[in-house]
Amino acid sequence: MFGILRTILAIYVVLLHIFSVPVLGNYAVSFFFLLSGFLMTYIMHETYGYTLGGYKVFWLNRILRLYPMYLLVIGFTVLAIVLLPNSIRNPQMFFPKTFWEWITNITMLYPNVVPHRFVPRLAPTSWALTNELVFYFLISMGISKTWKRTFLWFLLSVLYYVGTYVYYDIATYRYSAIPAASLPFALGACLYWVVKNRKPFRVSLFPIFSVFIMFNVNAILGLYLPPYLREMTIYSNMILAFILIYLLFNYKPKVPLKSIDDLIGTYSYPLYLSHYLIALIYSGVVGFGVINNSFKMQLKALVPFFVVLFIFNFCLLLFNKRVDIFKSDLKSKYLKKIKSHK
Repeated sequence: MFGILRTILAIYVVLLHIFSVPVLGNYAVSFFFLLSGFLMTYIMHETYGYTLGGYKVFWLNRILRLYPMYLLVIGFTVLAIVLLPNSIRNPQMFFPKTFWEWITNITMLYPNVVPHRFVPRLAPTSWALTNELVFYFLISMGISKTWKRTFLWFLLSVLYYVGTYVYYDIATYRYSAIPAASLPFALGACLYWVVKNRKPFRVSLFPIFSVFIMFNVNAILGLYLPPYLREMTIYSNMILAFILIYLLFNYKPKVPLKSIDDLIGTYSYPLYLSHYLIALIYSGVVGFGVINNSFKMQLKALVPFFVVLFIFNFCLLLFNKRVDIFKSDLKSKYLKKIKSHK
């Protein structure tokens, strides 16, 4: 029951990047990392297992989940840059000049400890996918295979954050650097062990909405706090994200709500990937509400921009539907194979 939540978080990122609505988009990225840490650890233990066959199917599913949609987005980005060369766009969006730059853009593996510093990036938000892929690899290799390993990982991640304050107090190294993603990923992996060792319980929507509101209020309050207290909202919001994921995991919706959640959730990844591309197209074709000499927009462009964004993403999802069917079939065949060997 994470689909609606993921799409709301993706919208927060869009609002930050395109409409300069502060704070929530930054917290959303750490939330995504924490959720990924939980879900990847969960499926490695409960679905794939730490076998060669499980490892192969895990990675094939990850590749099919991430890359077809991503390659569609950067393909359309190349086309948009060619057709709308004068449209103002994110300055990181330009054609790679070397073979190596093309490879890094195609793979989303940017060779920098702070991936968002690598340019060009045809899909600027793809820097976070470098972080995701690194920790997918570590989880698939067993960094969260046991409770002791997971707790040690968490402690080392905390020490990294402490070290940044003591030796290298730059916010970037606690946000977009690859090791910065370690803490939310490790916290998410710890949640798996909480779930595994506690009995499920019934959850209503009231505590879920309450914690979600607290998450948002805490983030907004950070704007008005002095810097040392503002830093604390980062970690308190990780705790709130932890609690919210735990509650959602235990919430059992009725069939119609589950279907709606699944449908809305399919938009989270394409929204996250494509909004800079749509800003480029919107600026060059529509132009309403676009700030002069910028790819950013005024709030009066909110509705038309999101209409264009969702129409484009609906089309992307139609293109990607066959990939999703293949991925589901592959997973089903693997699970049947596992059951037949028991």
